[in-house]
Amino acid sequence: MSPQGPPKTVLAGNFARVDLKTYAAELPLGALTVGVDNIHHDVYLSPTWTEQTRAYLLEFIRQAANLNYSGRKGSKPPKGPETGAWKRQTLELMHASLTRAKYEKKVELDLLFRVALLKFLTQEIGAQFANLLLEAKEWIRTRGEYFERSEQAHVMKARLADLQANRRDIFRQVAQHIYQILLDFEENNLGRWRKALFGDEQKGAYEMLGDRIAFVEGGRDDLLFLEQYVLLGNYLKDDDRFETFDGLLLDLLRETVLTTSRADEIAKASRHHEELLNAAVAIRDELAGLEEQRNALSRKLERGGGMFARVGIGADTSRVRDDLAKTELRMKPLQAKLDQLAPQIEAAKNRADFIGQEYDRIMGEYLNEPENAHCLFDADWPEHSEGAAARARRLEDWVARLEKRDLLIHVLASYEVRNIYHDYCPPIHLQQLKKALVSRGELERVAQILKQFPARRFSMERVETLAKKLRHYPRDEARVVALHFAEDFMRLRRDLRNFERLAAAMERIQLVRSEHTREISRMNNSLYEFLLPTETPPAHDHVINHAVVKADVRGSTRITQDLLARGLNPATLFSLNFYEPVKRILDRYGAAKVFIEGDAMVLAIFETESNRSHQRAVSKACGLARQILAIAAAYNERPEASDLPRLELGVGIAFQGSAPTYWVDSDSRIMISRALNLSDRLSSCSKVARRMLGDRSSLFRLFVFQPGVEGAQEDEVDEFLIRFNLNGVELNQEGFDKLSEEIALQSVEVECEMPWGRELATFFLGQAPIGGAVEPILLRRGYVRQLL
Repeated sequence: MSPQGPPKTVLAGNFARVDLKTYAAELPLGALTVGVDNIHHDVYLSPTWTEQTRAYLLEFIRQAANLNYSGRKGSKPPKGPETGAWKRQTLELMHASLTRAKYEKKVELDLLFRVALLKFLTQEIGAQFANLLLEAKEWIRTRGEYFERSEQAHVMKARLADLQANRRDIFRQVAQHIYQILLDFEENNLGRWRKALFGDEQKGAYEMLGDRIAFVEGGRDDLLFLEQYVLLGNYLKDDDRFETFDGLLLDLLRETVLTTSRADEIAKASRHHEELLNAAVAIRDELAGLEEQRNALSRKLERGGGMFARVGIGADTSRVRDDLAKTELRMKPLQAKLDQLAPQIEAAKNRADFIGQEYDRIMGEYLNEPENAHCLFDADWPEHSEGAAARARRLEDWVARLEKRDLLIHVLASYEVRNIYHDYCPPIHLQQLKKALVSRGELERVAQILKQFPARRFSMERVETLAKKLRHYPRDEARVVALHFAEDFMRLRRDLRNFERLAAAMERIQLVRSEHTREISRMNNSLYEFLLPTETPPAHDHVINHAVVKADVRGSTRITQDLLARGLNPATLFSLNFYEPVKRILDRYGAAKVFIEGDAMVLAIFETESNRSHQRAVSKACGLARQILAIAAAYNERPEASDLPRLELGVGIAFQGSAPTYWVDSDSRIMISRALNLSDRLSSCSKVARRMLGDRSSLFRLFVFQPGVEGAQEDEVDEFLIRFNLNGVELNQEGFDKLSEEIALQSVEVECEMPWGRELATFFLGQAPIGGAVEPILLRRGYVRQLL
């Protein structure tokens, strides 16, 4: 490939250079283990889900094809597709994949699952369409020979032939329905889940998986292109082919984006290659002359030294030999130099080709980012208002280039045909209708076709009116359409590029369908199984770690004495306003009650061998703690007329990376755990600290102090800490480390007001998937302050 040199055009100097965004998303599946054939990745999808999906797709295809009959004698008419049940199970499977990927700290696992899901769905749409046709033909055959010769059978067979001819339309209708469901999942649920677990990791890869073009047969569909992108020509003879517009935009980009350094690099590489070639040609020409001279001298020696030597005049033979030797002596260094130049020329050529290819690749990445259309052509683009005049001139140049190639009318037609195609297609093909707006000859052919359907009373008036409009299109409107076309073309280019990568990724996946292959791949540790949680019950579900949440009521003794003195019941106050509301939310967070004291509630969230990939014990503990504080806050907002004491709490969360132990007293099971003891300290609040801080204003309700204690051992220091925990939540360091593994945390530093003055505080913000929603989690890194 020859390198692209810097463009030589007058327009290039009139435009300011533009900084554009590049688009280069990829699917990183290369690090995953290959399967038993050493080529593909073996993927086994949930058998429960695959069976339900097959049934769902078959019924949806039947509905789209409008084929209503009973496939077997005596059977009931088929029901419509159960969309709700299928959506719930699909979302559950996608959640399971995400949580597994987070547990194994490998987002590529979820990407593999999503590609496998896409491959299965697109393959099954085609397979179930074929099954529907086979089922219909079998239905005709089973009705008997007499029925097969009936008019009803003839109509049925014609209907099946039409369906076969319209296979692409059925495929698009069903696949786009599936696409919309998956898009809704992404926008309303999965996107927040993934951001909570992985942040923005592989964001471009997930956007690639949302490529609409992957949900049409073969990645090509004129109706999809018309409605979602722009309709371009398909055949080599078409003027408005994709490659034509691509070349025009690439030429314009080379003039607009090519920087001086890039131009100098390309020109330098090309010039170096040319200089070496010229040097080699000069040496080869000189060698050719010397070789011709050597051949002449050799022939002279063969004839015996010439005529003068035969008559005895001179010593011509010896002189010829001397000249021949001198000639060969001159040829040797030239040949050596030529041999040295050969690899240099090859290296220079490779470098020039590489620079040219790299340049073209970068240009292509610019064209794959639709936002660049506004950066190039939109004078009203708000991000860089200072270049509005240059963008306006560039848009005018873009329109002029389209006009020069007679392409502007094709661009206008590709948008205007959207307004009329519903009335003419079928029987007219989309491409044919668009060409009728551009070509008079094609317009007449369309008119002849429509005359063959007199019953439908087609009128050519709208088509002819629109064709005339295109030839007198207002200049301002043409500029708007040209800008819109540039953006739509870049979106189409990006999505076609992404479809190629998705197709390549799907080709590298083998969907395991037989138990034999599944067992072999599993034995070789090369099988990726994506199952529903209900399909993987453990034989022995052992606890592997746990988090303890303790909520302690502040001043419970004073509250009890006050209520008893007034003849009120403190037990019902705590029960109705604290214990019972908290118990109602335990199931949501997967928490269990350990025990309840008079003024405290101790809860635990356990991770077991079966739920360790999705339990996220610390995330749920943080969410549960926040809800406990919210319950107390809601109680405290009661009307003051109730004259009941406020509930102030302190919450401690302690995580332990191992299972607790138990001992049994009669029929009671008592838990023993380091986390249990630690949560007790974390939820405490010293009276000294409350008197020390008093009413000092601060946004925060949790501080830890250390008095000057001499001679204390390292493991005893925590016992001497003074805590202020009034409606606050404290999490131990081991719990924070576990939380960092469970969800993605973003840190930010903010200067905040503390009781002792302003101080820089570090916050960690994340989101935890809990149930079907995502809950925010905000933590502050606190330090133990030394008391002097």
